[in-house]
Amino acid sequence: METLMIVLFGIGVAYAVITAIVGDLFGLEIHAGELPFLSPTIIATFLTVFGGIGYMLLHNTDWTTLPVAGVSLLIALGVSSAVLFLVVIPLQAAQKGTALSSKAMIGLEAKVIISIEALRLGEIVYEQGGTRHNAPAKAVEDAVIAQGSQVRIVDEMAGTFVVEKV
Repeated sequence: METLMIVLFGIGVAYAVITAIVGDLFGLEIHAGELPFLSPTIIATFLTVFGGIGYMLLHNTDWTTLPVAGVSLLIALGVSSAVLFLVVIPLQAAQKGTALSSKAMIGLEAKVIISIEALRLGEIVYEQGGTRHNAPAKAVEDAVIAQGSQVRIVDEMAGTFVVEKV
């Protein structure tokens, strides 16, 4: 039982370390879709806590394996639930509520708030999800578009919208 606990703890810690290093370097993300309690974060949390608490209880108490496994299971479920409800679900909700991608703005109309001149960026304001946003913009074929003009977003390049006069 001691070997099982240390192996589970090691798997959880190794997953956390590898994800922190490799995930940040390569932008890797694994999603559990509509089942957040099956996310890799929750599974790794459960394994780490279960293995770590079990190993500590086996070495620091005179309990037999069944009570150690039971207490470890309860604590691991509690910590995993806390991580699920306090971290994973709020982060997923925040990701779903973020603005649409810039490419999704193509075809929408906007208003020029800082005039767009040939070879110079201007600024547009547009509405998305009931909220007004502003962004840098340049005109198609370097046309001049005056402040207050209505424009249509036709493309997006490196965070700058390409617009044409309506």
